[in-house]
Amino acid sequence: MLKKVVRQKYFVSKELRISIALIILWSLLVAGFFTYFAKELGEKIGSGTLLFVIIMLGYLIIVVVLTMFFSHRLIGPFQRLKMEMKLIRSGDYHRRLNVRKSDDIYIMSFVTEVNKILAELEKAQRNKEYLVKHIDSEMISIISVIEEGEISKEKLRESILACHKKLKSSPEKK
Repeated sequence: MLKKVVRQKYFVSKELRISIALIILWSLLVAGFFTYFAKELGEKIGSGTLLFVIIMLGYLIIVVVLTMFFSHRLIGPFQRLKMEMKLIRSGDYHRRLNVRKSDDIYIMSFVTEVNKILAELEKAQRNKEYLVKHIDSEMISIISVIEEGEISKEKLRESILACHKKLKSSPEKK
C-alpha cells in the first residue's frame, strides 16, 4: 500500500505574514533604538544600579506600548465586528461588517470573506420571504379549490400550474 504524500503548508496567507512581519520589524526597530540610547546613556552615567533600573524600565515601557498598540490593531476590531454581527443576527440582513483603514490587513481580508457569506445569507433570506409571501398564498388557493368539493381536473391543474409559475419566477432563479 502506497502512502499518500501530503505537503504541509509552512506559509500561511500573505496578509497574516505581512502583519507578523510588521510586528517583528517595529519591535526590532524600537528595541534597537533603545539599545543605542542605553549604550549612550551608559557612557554618560556609567554602569551601575541606576543604569540597570533605567534600562529595565525602558524595556518594560517598550513591551507595554508595543503590546497595547498591536493588540489594539489586531484584536480591537473584533469588539466592533461582534456588535455588528449581533445586529445582523437580529434581522438586519443588509448590514455588512466594516473595518477601518488602520485595521490589520489580515482582518480586512477576513471581513471581506465574511461579507461574501453575509451576501449569500441575505439572498437566502429574501428567497425565504418571497416563498412565504407568494407561494404560501398560492398553496392556500389550491387548498381552497380542492375543498370546494367537486372540482375538475382542469381547474386543479390550472391552480397547480399557476403555483409552478410562481416558483419558477422566484428571486433565486433570477
